[in-house]
Amino acid sequence: MSNLVFKQLFEKESSTYTYIVGDEITKEAVIIDPVDLTAVRDANLIKELGLNIKYALNTHVHADHITGTHALRGHLPNLKSALSEKSGGRADAYFKQGDHIKIGGFTLDVLETPGHTDGCVSFYLYGSGIIPCVFTGDAVLIRGCGRTDFQQGSSETLY
Repeated sequence: MSNLVFKQLFEKESSTYTYIVGDEITKEAVIIDPVDLTAVRDANLIKELGLNIKYALNTHVHADHITGTHALRGHLPNLKSALSEKSGGRADAYFKQGDHIKIGGFTLDVLETPGHTDGCVSFYLYGSGIIPCVFTGDAVLIRGCGRTDFQQGSSETLY
């Protein structure tokens, strides 16, 4: 049996998925791509689960993916933001290809996946007792390919 805490949350207006990933034993966790419109919902769930969020990890710098970090800080004052060092955005911490983010007994590997934006990253989650998975932001969409029709988008780079 796995100690993984995994919550997939949806924000209808922007069609953005947010993920809470944590370790049930250590209570360490991250939130991936939080959205401002759901900050109260997400903060309440994090508190209900008794999790200690290490970082708000953002897959890329577009408003629908980074707005939630600031909004969540109103409810989780110790929250730190983290972005790709190639994103051009401001954050408390930066990561790059090959970095490992430990969450209790689980690990997220940082994978550079540019194309939707220059600084897009994906996170590969693995650990004991779980099926590995990848959080892709908008580099790959459910039932579709990633979008390249935004600022910094490049079909050639993405595909």
